[in-house]
Amino acid sequence: MSDAVENKPLNENAPDINNSKDGAATSEQKASNDKLKNSPFAIKLNKTVSDICSRCGVPIADIKISEPIVFNASITCSFVWSFKCRCTDKVLKTIPEDATILSIPALDAFTQTNSKELEKESKKTEAFMKKLESASFEEENELSGQIVCFNRLSAVGRSKCKSCHGTSHVKCDKCNGKGKLICPACNGSGSNCHVCHGKGYVTCSTCQGTGKKHCTVCKGKGETIVEREIIYDASCQRQLSISLNIPGMQTPITEFSDRDRKCILKNAVFTDGGTGHSTARGFTTSFVGKAPCYAVNVFIRNIKKPFYFILCGDNLQAICKPNIIDFAFMNESQILSDTLITSADDVEEKMKCVKSLSQKAILAKTIRSIEGYECELAKKEAVNHGITIESLLYSSTDNAKAKMLRAKLQRDLLESVTNQLIDNAQGYISEDFARNFSRNLISFVPMLLKINPKTKIIWAGITLFTWLFMMFFIYLLPKYSTCFISVIFSTVICVFTSFALTKNWTYYSVVSQLRLKHRMQKVPNLTAEAVNSAKLIVGSCIICFMGALLIRYGFI
Repeated sequence: MSDAVENKPLNENAPDINNSKDGAATSEQKASNDKLKNSPFAIKLNKTVSDICSRCGVPIADIKISEPIVFNASITCSFVWSFKCRCTDKVLKTIPEDATILSIPALDAFTQTNSKELEKESKKTEAFMKKLESASFEEENELSGQIVCFNRLSAVGRSKCKSCHGTSHVKCDKCNGKGKLICPACNGSGSNCHVCHGKGYVTCSTCQGTGKKHCTVCKGKGETIVEREIIYDASCQRQLSISLNIPGMQTPITEFSDRDRKCILKNAVFTDGGTGHSTARGFTTSFVGKAPCYAVNVFIRNIKKPFYFILCGDNLQAICKPNIIDFAFMNESQILSDTLITSADDVEEKMKCVKSLSQKAILAKTIRSIEGYECELAKKEAVNHGITIESLLYSSTDNAKAKMLRAKLQRDLLESVTNQLIDNAQGYISEDFARNFSRNLISFVPMLLKINPKTKIIWAGITLFTWLFMMFFIYLLPKYSTCFISVIFSTVICVFTSFALTKNWTYYSVVSQLRLKHRMQKVPNLTAEAVNSAKLIVGSCIICFMGALLIRYGFI
């Protein structure tokens, strides 16, 4: 069950920036690097990288950061404009009195004729293209998220119903077009059923077994009266090509996450004007720019290959994040796997595991989210299938439906916790490692409820023995001092049971660092221990008080 990841560096192609002999580095880059050394900006950069490593759980004393090197990210941004006619139909519930309603052929002819006419009106299109030729990057980038409308026409007419495609009937949504439903009385078994008479199914009452019902959009007519609008407009699709050529690295980086793309584009500078050319039914404009980037090698103790950190812009936002947490959490992953393999009653092993997990803020935060996700997903599944949350989480039913629901709940829970761990780690963790770790965390949390299954029996036996011994001791030596000694004796037994015998108090003090809840129970639950201890002490005091009264009035 061990999910430990093989201890090999993720950045095998990471360049050694300090010892780079790449002749491609320009004199301008070398001058920038010399100017950057020991500057306030370099100090800020080193602090940023150190803070990142610290948040990932790597001690600052275990890392060494190389001198930074400056380079530029190459960016090509293209805006691809397409000009087209499109039609939209709006079903009219009320028809204006002065409206001329076209027939289906007439409305189709109106659509075809005017679409061609609108596309022939190229004056507006040509003016818009000239505007694009002289537009700056900022102007085009602002326009790219909009739809520019040149002209529009509308008419009212009859059209085939798009819901039923003119057939006036649609598939029955209750039986999914089958015309039959599983018998609700016998759940499809058909055994001795007086409803389906052994068939296992009943006829759908909505469609009367036909599998179809009247279309509610056209009310069974097969056609609707619509307002058709013909719009001639232009829409834009932005295409981004980014390349990072780090000095000392043989192959450039060309694949980026959406977050990295936004960061690089935000810090990019497009100095030259764009180059544009017309295409069939469109226009394309391309801009070339650069974004300032900084790279450092981070050497971590016990890891041979360095990690390269790339930061972009003056705010030093990290991009192309290395999977440093895979190595930072390697020890915790092994301890967690060993704990799951051992017995669920091994308190010492669980205490060791909880201590290691609670020291990593990312892991503690992820563990606390498990309960919330499980309850939310269980609530959703319970509502969809008409069952209670308790029956889904706690029932021991072994039917096929219950197994299927629990399996789906576990899959959804694993996906949610994995995404939460990746978010908490801010991307410095690989998806495979996060999934394996999340699977073990989900399996580990229920073990925290199983401290000692025989706790109740132990407390019952100790309490009964203590009370019988006290009564026998007071009966043999009927003195007030005997009652006082008995109270002290019961207190010692209570403390010994809590600390020495079950070890629960020590375990609770460790687990409380995680501040967990699981399946609507607080972990750790100190109430049971407090109640058992109180029963023993209160019962002992009552016995001593009754013994003192019997001694006072000479009954013993």
